[in-house]
Amino acid sequence: MKENLTIRFRSTSTLVVIGLVLIGGATAAQNTLTLDAVIARASAYVVTYVEDLSNVVMEEEYQQTYFRGDGLLPSHSELVSEFLLMRVEEDAGQWVGFRDVFELNGRMLRDRQDRLASLFLGLNTNAFAQARRISEESARYNLGSTDRTFNVPTYALFFLHPANRTRFRFEQAGQGCAGIDTAWDVTFEEITYPTMARGYQGISLPARGRFCLDPQSGLVYESQLQLNHPRVGSGRPATDASARVTFELEPRLQLWVPVEMRDSVSEQGGGRMVNTARYRNYRQFDVIVTENTGPATGDTGAGPQ
Repeated sequence: MKENLTIRFRSTSTLVVIGLVLIGGATAAQNTLTLDAVIARASAYVVTYVEDLSNVVMEEEYQQTYFRGDGLLPSHSELVSEFLLMRVEEDAGQWVGFRDVFELNGRMLRDRQDRLASLFLGLNTNAFAQARRISEESARYNLGSTDRTFNVPTYALFFLHPANRTRFRFEQAGQGCAGIDTAWDVTFEEITYPTMARGYQGISLPARGRFCLDPQSGLVYESQLQLNHPRVGSGRPATDASARVTFELEPRLQLWVPVEMRDSVSEQGGGRMVNTARYRNYRQFDVIVTENTGPATGDTGAGPQ
C-alpha cells in the first residue's frame, strides 16, 4: 500500500471570519464595550487568523530605496518573492515569515514555483531549517546596511496573541481610523523586559505603535509599529524603524489579508531606507494523501485549482 501526496491550492475557503457581520453594529452597543473586552476579542481573532493565514502563500512586490548618508544618489531595487507565514511549533505565540526571492529588478532569478509551500507540505522534517536558509539567502538582495526582521506584514499582530498581550499596555486613542467610523484606534507600548524584539548584542527594543480594530469582532484593519535602537558604543548609531500594514478582505478566500506594508529605517547621521511592499496572488493550500496500490511514482504535484 503506497501513498501519494498532492499539494492543492484552493481559490475558495469554507473559513469565515467570525463577527464580520457585526462591523456595522450600533454605536450605542460599542459605547458599552471596555478596552479590555475589545483587546480580548482582538486576541481571540489573532489566534484564529494567523493559523488561517499560515495556509496561504502570496506574492510580495517589495520596492526598496536606500538614501545614503554620504550624499550620493539613492539606490533602488524591486524584489518579487514568494511569502509564507509559519508558526514556530515550540512557541504558540510566534510565527516566522519566510521570503523566497525569484525576481530582482525585472530579472528572473529562478522559475516561479511554490518552493516554500512544497517544503512544508512535502512532509520534510528539515523543512523549517531549509526555509530559513532560503529566506536568509534572499535577504542578501535587501538594500541598506541594517539587518531587520520586523518587516513581516503580520509582525505586530503577535503582540495581541494571548501568549504576548500581557507584555503590553493598551489605550484607546479615539474612534474612527482606516476610513471606518466605528473602528477603534488603540495604541500599545511594550512594558515587559526582555522585549520581544532584540537589537545589537541582544539589547531590548521595546515596541510601541497602534492598531485599528473592529471593536465587535476584534478584526485588525491596520497596524503600525515603531522601534528605536539606541546608540551602542562608537560604531553603532541610533536607529529608528517603523512599519505600517493595511489589511483588506480577500473575497475568494474570505480572509483579511495584508495588502500593503510601508516600512522605513533611519540611522542617526547615516543612511535611510524607505520601502513599500504590496501583496497579491493569494493561494490557500492543503495536503491530500491518497492510497494507491499501484507502483509508486514519487511525484508531488502542485498547481492552482
